[in-house]
Amino acid sequence: MRRPRFEENREFYAVVGQRIAKARSGRLTQEALAKKASLTRTSIINIEKGRQQILLHTLVDIARALQVSLADLVPDMTNIDMLLRDKSPKGIEWIKNAAARAKP
Repeated sequence: MRRPRFEENREFYAVVGQRIAKARSGRLTQEALAKKASLTRTSIINIEKGRQQILLHTLVDIARALQVSLADLVPDMTNIDMLLRDKSPKGIEWIKNAAARAKP
């Protein structure tokens, strides 16, 4: 039985969530970030804990609200390779393409 797509990439989303939490820490509350990114506080909590997938436009909104580059929130390519070593080729290709587009 095939695992749901989110399960295949859970570690990737956990790292993205950690980076968001680190960028937010000491600057904004979860509530303030949620308001600036047009999300709920619950969504921010779930994103930071890696429990919620993030649409690309939502990640852009979060980066803008935090005043950081999108690349600051996405793991670099070597980390992606490590995190996705057991993932499906289609999932790896999608994430690498998204990361490459996010680099300045």
